[in-house]
Amino acid sequence: MELRQLKAFIAIADHGHYGRAAVSLNLTQPAISQRIQALENELGVRLLTRSAREVCLTPAGDALIAYARALIDIENRALTAMRDHAVGFVGRLRLSYLTLWDVGIPASIVAEFRRRYPAIQLEMTSGYSQLNIDRLVAGDVDVAFVGASVGGRPGILIRPLDRHEIVVVMSANHRLTKMEAVPLECLRGEPMIAVSPGVNDALAAVVMTWLTTHIGEAPNVVRQEPPDQMAAALSQSRRMVALMTKHRAEVGQAEGLEHRTLMPTPVIEYGLAYRHDRHSPLLANFLKTVDFVVPRLPTELAVGTELLGERPAS
Repeated sequence: MELRQLKAFIAIADHGHYGRAAVSLNLTQPAISQRIQALENELGVRLLTRSAREVCLTPAGDALIAYARALIDIENRALTAMRDHAVGFVGRLRLSYLTLWDVGIPASIVAEFRRRYPAIQLEMTSGYSQLNIDRLVAGDVDVAFVGASVGGRPGILIRPLDRHEIVVVMSANHRLTKMEAVPLECLRGEPMIAVSPGVNDALAAVVMTWLTTHIGEAPNVVRQEPPDQMAAALSQSRRMVALMTKHRAEVGQAEGLEHRTLMPTPVIEYGLAYRHDRHSPLLANFLKTVDFVVPRLPTELAVGTELLGERPAS
């Protein structure tokens, strides 16, 4: 049996007339008759009887009609599913959040994407920037949120989505709290807590190089801590300082910490990374959602601010 034969059979059963059935399928009457004849010959039974007024199902035709409709329905659903895959309306998207993203832009993007494409299955994980880039390179995820300063990789594109100010953080009784803003040269020789290796080594290297350039010597790093432990470590010391995003520093106020703007003011960019050689309609729809939710960042920085790391190609 061919699906086109079953479609002809169903059309005649629905219209009760060969001519009207042929018109509904954009066929000639001889063509639809040939399809029915071929179907009956293959099955070895008569499916239809014709009178002067109408066409009726035989008992064999009555037994076949439900199966014929079911087979055509399966075909229609299969074709719809393939069209949806082709335009990115269904499927699976593997996404990795950034562990240290301090505001809700990623969640807003994902929420809007879910609203637009409810049939798409999202598989979520999270990690630091370096791990997320490694997952993209390995093909374990399709898109990942990262710190843009993680550095470029062949085949990876990063679209910057947000900028965060970096501030100096210290205990409430530290001498630097007497200043409204801290010139970078004032950090020369200050005991400093730095981020421990493995979190974002590229960013850590950029920060150390940037500080060295501005203060004229290597920073006095006396300890290294994971980002989520730096506030607790600072609260136990009256003499050490650390650099954090402003948002994370404000959270640290609950532990009795203070923060001050630096002059010049460093900023870092966060963004979305993906592989340009694995483009798909599904990924294209995700990027369209990003464009809808997040305005493009201005190219120019505010006066007195400096970007840590090179702006990635996107």
